[in-house]
This record gives sequence, C-alpha cells and structure tokens, in this order.
Amino acid sequence: MTKKILFLMTILASTLAVRAAGVEPYAGSRIFWDTATRTTIFNGGGYARLIELQDGRLMAVCESGGIKVAFSTNKGANWGAATLIAPNPAGVAEAVPDLIQLTDGTIIVAYNPRPSAPYSEDRKFGIRCRRSTDGGRTWSDEIFVNDAHHTFSDGCWEPSMVELPSGEVQLYFADEGPYTMNGDQQISMCRSEDGGLTWTAPQKICYRQGFRDGMPVPVLLRDKSEIVVIIEDNGWGYGDFFPTTVRTTLANNWHDGYWVDAADHNRAKTLNLSYCPTATGGAPYLRVLPWGETVMSYQSSYDNNGKLQMRVAVGNAEARDFKAMSVPFSIGANEEGLWNSLAVIDTGIVVAVSGIAGNIEMIKGYPVRQLLAPYGQPVIDGRVTANEGYKTRTATQILLGSQTGTRVAADLAYDRDSLYVVARVSDRTLVPNGANADALTLLLDVSGEVNDLPATDCYELMIRPDGTLYRLLRGNGSSWRNADKTAVAARIATTQASTNYVVEVAIPWSGLQLAAPPFDRRLAFALECTDNRQGTAFTETIPDARASRPFTWMELRLGTMPEDAAVGVLRRPAVSDERCYDLQGRRIGHRDYSNRQPITIRNGRKYLTK
Repeated sequence: MTKKILFLMTILASTLAVRAAGVEPYAGSRIFWDTATRTTIFNGGGYARLIELQDGRLMAVCESGGIKVAFSTNKGANWGAATLIAPNPAGVAEAVPDLIQLTDGTIIVAYNPRPSAPYSEDRKFGIRCRRSTDGGRTWSDEIFVNDAHHTFSDGCWEPSMVELPSGEVQLYFADEGPYTMNGDQQISMCRSEDGGLTWTAPQKICYRQGFRDGMPVPVLLRDKSEIVVIIEDNGWGYGDFFPTTVRTTLANNWHDGYWVDAADHNRAKTLNLSYCPTATGGAPYLRVLPWGETVMSYQSSYDNNGKLQMRVAVGNAEARDFKAMSVPFSIGANEEGLWNSLAVIDTGIVVAVSGIAGNIEMIKGYPVRQLLAPYGQPVIDGRVTANEGYKTRTATQILLGSQTGTRVAADLAYDRDSLYVVARVSDRTLVPNGANADALTLLLDVSGEVNDLPATDCYELMIRPDGTLYRLLRGNGSSWRNADKTAVAARIATTQASTNYVVEVAIPWSGLQLAAPPFDRRLAFALECTDNRQGTAFTETIPDARASRPFTWMELRLGTMPEDAAVGVLRRPAVSDERCYDLQGRRIGHRDYSNRQPITIRNGRKYLTK
C-alpha cells in the first residue's frame, strides 16, 4: 500500500469518526486575554485607536481637548506623554480620530470637527485629516475631506481608513448630510490617489431606508478578494444596533454606482448566534489576523446591568461566522467600556483598547486555535518551575480572568505515564475548601472522536484549592455521571497563599483506560475556574467551551516524544495497516499488532509503530 493511499485512508477514518459522532469539530481561534498586560495609554480622553508602525513602535490616537497622539517603544508596556496634533478651534470639538500608516510610511490621522451650539453656517460638521511623513514627529496643516451641514441632526461622523494594493486610500464615514428631512444615515466613502493630500467627493456605500447605518470600519481581507466594512445597523428588528458587515469585491471596489441596500446579500449579521448570545450593541471595529481570521469588537450592555462594555468575537477569513465571544476588560459595577477598538501587532497579538472611567486602557490577547502538551518532566509539587516541560516557561498557555477578575494562568505537558496540568489562580476572595469553595474544573476527551455529548472517554475533574478532588464525572454517551474518584488515580499537589493558589495535576494515561500516550487519536481539553464570593459563584471558561458539549472543547495535541523516552512505547495505527515506521517515518518492517508490543529491529533499538 502506498503512502498516498495510507494518507487517504487516514483522512477517511477521521471523516468517519466525525460522522459517527454526528457533529463537526469546532473551528476557529479563541482569544486568551492577559490581565497582566492591562495598561493605561492616555490619562483622560476617549475614542482611541491604535496601530503598530513599520518601525515597531505602537502609536495611539484619541480625542482629548483636540486630537492627541502617544507612542510606545516596548509594545505597550509603557507610553510616552501625549502630544496635541489638532487643537480645537473656537466653538468646535475635534473628535473621533482614526489613523493609518501607508505602505510608503506616511501616517494619516483623520478626525471629525463637531461644532457646538449655537450653530452657525460657517462652522460645519466635517471630516479632516493631517499627515506625517517623519514617523509622527511633525504634522501637516489640516486637510479637507468632506463637509456635511452645520446642525447636529445633519452632520457626518466617525472616519475610518483603509489602503488598497493599488495605493488608493479610502476614508469611510457615517453621513447624515443627504437626509435633511429625516433621521436616516448612510455610509459614505471618499478616495485619495495621492496618499491623503486630496480626496474625491463622497459616494454612497450602504443605506437602509428608515434607519441609521453608522460607525464604519473597513478592512481588506487577507486574500485581497473583498473589501469588508463593519457597521452598526439598527434595522434588524432588535430595537437596537447590531454589528453588521457590508462588502464588495476588490475588483468591483464600489464602482458603477454600486451600494448595499437593506435586502442586498452583501449585508449580513456578524455573530454566529448558535454560540453567541443575541447581544445587541454598536460602535463596531474590525481587524484581520496575519493568518486570515478576522476579529471584531463592539460595545454592548448585554449581561452587564445595562452598562456598556467591550465584547470581542473571532470570525473566519471571510469576516463571517463570528463566535468565541469574550470580554477583554474586567470593569467595576458602575464602570463602562466605551468607543472601543482593536489592533493586531507582532505576529498576531490582539490589542483591545477601551475608554474606561475617563481614561484610555489597553490589554493584550492571544488567539489560540489548538492547545499543545509538550513532552516534559513536571514535578507534582504545586509550583511552577522553569524547565518542567510546560509549553511556556511561565506556564501561561491558557489565560482566563478578563471577565471575572480572577486571573488563571494554566499550561499542559505529558510524559510516558501521565498528562500534566498546572494552573496558577490569583484570587483575592480565596475559599479553599467546603461546599462553597473555589474550584478548577478540567475537562478532557480522549475518545479520539468529535463528540456532541459526553462519551465514555470524556472526564470532568473538579479540584479545590486545598488539593481535594471534589468531583469526578465520566460521560455515558449522553450525559455526565459520577465516577469513582480513585479510578483515575490523579496525583494532585497545591500551594496556597492568602490571595492565590497553584494546582498541579498528573492524570495517568492508565487511569484514562489508555496503555500509553494516545498519539493516534484526537484529544480535547477545556478549563473552568469558579470563584465564590460571599456565597455567589462566578465561573469563567475558555470562550465557547461548554462543559456538556465536548466538540466545543479545544483540540489538544501531544508534542513529539524524544526517541530515548519513546523506547517501549507503542502507538496504535490510525488505520489497519501492517507496516511500521520509526520516528522519522522510515519503514522498518511488518508486525502483527495483536499483542501491541514494540518492534525490535536488527540493531536492537526499539521504535514506535505508526
């Protein structure tokens, strides 16, 4: 049998496993927000945007007595003093800025002059911009882009820009100017062919009659097939705005008078409501990750006592099917997160920016599609020690806490005998034991299939801060059932302080009914943290991971096992085939698998079967 046929049989076997389970595997990244990176960018201000410059610096802009900018030379850990680049003229507030750096290095900051009452015809609502060709050190005079009318009810608002591969720069904005007889609003766009020095007259991009398309943010998809603009749209029947996309192909580029009306198939809701709540809200923002996935934010009062907070969801490479909703900032009961935005820096770190309590704050998030357990040699002592073999030296592969304020940093490793999990929890209201104690819950599926409901090879371990295995559940094919806590034979060690604890767990492969590390099958893992505060339990989990739906858990891959450690370890074949291969994939002979023994070849060395 050729390797090509063997490969096709493997794919077929995987497909049959998925079909047998009756559900498709979860696809897409989840974002882990690192609460340790939360930083103040501007002391005072609102409506901030951020980008990474070509020289590696971060640059942020906000409205604060005019338009201000600030820079960071260490990826946002610290920020320099803010500089005013567009002061407020008499009776006019310069507001809602956006910024972009063009391919040639030019930085453009666009903003929105907003006259104050009493209104006069010589002071109009408009869009302006300024340019810098020296990395933000100096700025040009104000450049005219567009004017609407002079009254608040017929203004224009919220500019945002994108550069196309041709060098054309497009500036989108919300526009009431054409609708002086009603409260309607459209999205308009101006073009520049000279790097922002001059701009065309505006053209209509989208409009829903009787409603208010607003707050546009454009992106070009990674494959450069489409221009996608995220907007707020209050015409879906929710009685509120809902984040929505409108789009055109890059080849069309809004030419020939094309625009998106209410019934156009190029207008679509963003959220996958099978995973996300119907959380309405406006002020959306959109960015593209380096590998093509998209990420959006918006502000919603859903499940937050009527107060607005920032929510983020991850979409596919077409800017559709947004899910894995998360809340980047843990804020106080009387605080709000307003006029938010996103940036993508480095090799795919997501930076969330929000106006909280009158200041501008940022936090970093790490999109993760698949978890990895490297081969290691952890010591089960309730401590995080370098060189134990966890994926990161500080054991931070999984991060929780942005929603509840209880920070969890967790990681995984494995060896011949066990799967290891370590988690550090920062908890100022620590309840280490008792019926209302805090808890970490580990969810593990070693069945090799994609399961809709808990299969017999699905396990749930709830562990208290004092090291007690409080509950062990095992699936029965349709639900969870209590299992003998000694059956898994997990080894647990913990350390505690007044406001934090560490849990380290070794789960033997034999306790999971496996003879060896299961390289031949799909694994899935999820983690929950429950923090009890004065009798109320607050639980946070990996975005979209549902305890009773294993297909939503994150796929877990075991890293390569060193050859010297692999001696005597058998990997069962994924398909029926008698050929055996060494660690480098070289064919080394035939073997009857019935006794599942390792292969000894001519030189006496033992190899894994594949």
